[in-house]
Amino acid sequence: MAIKAVRLPGIVDMKDPGNGIAFQLPAHHHAICAMTSAGAETRTLGSPQFSGQMVTLSFDVDGGNIVLTAAATVNQTGRDTLTFEDAGDEITLRGVIKAGALLWREVCNDGVALSTV
Repeated sequence: MAIKAVRLPGIVDMKDPGNGIAFQLPAHHHAICAMTSAGAETRTLGSPQFSGQMVTLSFDVDGGNIVLTAAATVNQTGRDTLTFEDAGDEITLRGVIKAGALLWREVCNDGVALSTV
């Protein structure tokens, strides 16, 4: 039986940009993306487009680690680098406003290592 993805209104499937390329965040929606690697790869993630925006990134097919650098910190300690090492690693981020700037905040994390560049 094939698995059928059902999305709630306002949530869009975001295309995995591939190695060395930035994610294109939707301007008015939440997003979900299943990533695939063919070796050690990198991605970048810009700042949220609006307060409350949510993005879920999951590691679907593991051909090597994916290191994602976020333009905005993802937690209060200033982490901005996310490393996906194993298929099944997943993180959900939400856009918040801090001192007038849009930042990401980690909502839930299952296996994604966080560090600072």
